[in-house]
Amino acid sequence: MGTAAKISGTEAALLALLTRGEMSGYDLQRAAETAGGFFWAPTKSRIYAVLPQLVDRGYATSREVVQTARPNKQLYRLTKSGRAVVQAWLEEPPVFEPDRAPVLLKLYFGNLLEPETLLSHLLHIRTEAAALKRRLEAHPDRHDVYADLAFRHTLEWLKALIRWATTAEREIAARVAQE
Repeated sequence: MGTAAKISGTEAALLALLTRGEMSGYDLQRAAETAGGFFWAPTKSRIYAVLPQLVDRGYATSREVVQTARPNKQLYRLTKSGRAVVQAWLEEPPVFEPDRAPVLLKLYFGNLLEPETLLSHLLHIRTEAAALKRRLEAHPDRHDVYADLAFRHTLEWLKALIRWATTAEREIAARVAQE
């Protein structure tokens, strides 16, 4: 594999965000929440853990900004090697990950659960998807055609997930009623 295999999706996303200019960890967290928070949402601790690693690997530089009313902050800037590694990562075909749906694993082994537990899992997924859909519709990040395409994909995926969960809940409830 090439250079792209050496960075994670989180590392690549942070480096890609840094192509927009120098940012603090807080700025990167807000940008992640705004730009990709609907399909990529690293935790604050993950962002802050990865940033020094990017500096250590030469993909970013950091500088401390002294602040009087608040704690000092670190600002990060993309390096040429960081730009090259994120470009290589972006050019690699994406990994297809159909196995990233824990609810489907639980559903597959649904015969080992009480139907009420399985129904509560489906309700949870449907509720979370609906909440994310509302957030996305309220604050779309459509700053260019590519962001708009990602936005529309996520919105359509959420709609499909909500429809599927609703149907699955009905089918399980109907089977329980027949027993």
